[in-house]
Amino acid sequence: MAFRILVLLLPATLLLIGAFISLAPVSTLSVADQSTFTLVPYLLALVAVFLGYSFKRSRVLLVAINLGAAYFLIQNGLQTSLARPDNYVLYSAVSLLLPINIAFISVYKERGIFTPIGLLRIMLVSIGYIVLFALKELGELAYWISELPVSLIEMAINDTYLSNAAAAVFVVCLIPVVISLAVRKTHTDAGLLASLISALITLLWFDRPLISSLFISAALIALAISVLQNSYNMAFVDELTGILGRRALRDKFSTLGRTYTVAMMDIDHFKKFNDTYGHDIGDQVLRMVAAKINNVKGGGKAFRYGGEEFAVVFAGKSESETLPYLEEVREIIANYPMTIRSDERPCDSDTGKKLRSSQKESENVQVTISVGVSEKDSSHANPETVLKAADKALYAAKKAGRNCTIASHQPPPAPKKSKPRRSKFDYAQQ
Repeated sequence: MAFRILVLLLPATLLLIGAFISLAPVSTLSVADQSTFTLVPYLLALVAVFLGYSFKRSRVLLVAINLGAAYFLIQNGLQTSLARPDNYVLYSAVSLLLPINIAFISVYKERGIFTPIGLLRIMLVSIGYIVLFALKELGELAYWISELPVSLIEMAINDTYLSNAAAAVFVVCLIPVVISLAVRKTHTDAGLLASLISALITLLWFDRPLISSLFISAALIALAISVLQNSYNMAFVDELTGILGRRALRDKFSTLGRTYTVAMMDIDHFKKFNDTYGHDIGDQVLRMVAAKINNVKGGGKAFRYGGEEFAVVFAGKSESETLPYLEEVREIIANYPMTIRSDERPCDSDTGKKLRSSQKESENVQVTISVGVSEKDSSHANPETVLKAADKALYAAKKAGRNCTIASHQPPPAPKKSKPRRSKFDYAQQ
């Protein structure tokens, strides 16, 4: 899980590091170039809003509005000294509103955008900034300086502008953002965390030239990338098993060189398994088999071809080189202790112990796969024909009794016996 989260955070981390490195160079730009650079976040906010709308990512759209509105107030109301009462009140309000909005957005579920709840969320994100802008334009904010609590006046860290209250709000808001990332593990949540960190850095070192332009831009780019990454997953990653799907297999075919081998795998008697135990258990079997196949050694790349069929591509390897790795996967699956829980569920722990002792609560079943393999040669000159040859070898493995591997160019290896297990239904032998 930790590795998955680190992968999700990698693009945002690189963007934030890039923004930090760019602080010194951008400060040396001419006044005209700096003025042009301040327009970049507006363009990026529009891009993020468009992507969020186009790909039905309401949280991306909301965060883009949040960041864009905060940036607008910073550029149009906070470009003079914070010693001015109205500026300091505006800065204090933004330092609270920006993280609070991100925290609320992080716990939202993806819903429609132009629906009652979607429009309500847009209004909730926008209303605070609209009110602040109106009060700033009317000159009303200066009168609020005497109403600010001490926690909004005392600085949390020396040589920064972040108040104790704002620092506390950022810490509290970090909690739902991190929890959402840990639970959902989506690119959008990684973008939300990047947005919160960008907001914190911007407000901490608020006096640095173009800091808001740099870090707000980094956060908006991270959000845009998250939409593209989510869309890639939807198109190329199988939702049920979590491994690459058929479209990704077609893309893989376009990158293969002169030597490669394709293996086709099929779960034995899967329809009977579904009919006996139901589709929920069938889905568990698919996920288990996919996970084992995805761990194939020898440089193989696993794909879900469709239904209970899987494909593995070995670039740069012949049939004979891949057979040991495929046999290893076949044996791992055949020897995996797959337990089917009884419909008779215990209502308390004592009943559960009795059921377990009487072996009525669950039963073990043997899940097996058949494997067909083919390599590229003169008669199978492209990936499509190699795939068909592997599928033909898979059919031969089914006819040979299942739970075995057959290569199209070589005699089948002697099948190794799987560990015996107690099972009401041994699907490899039916």
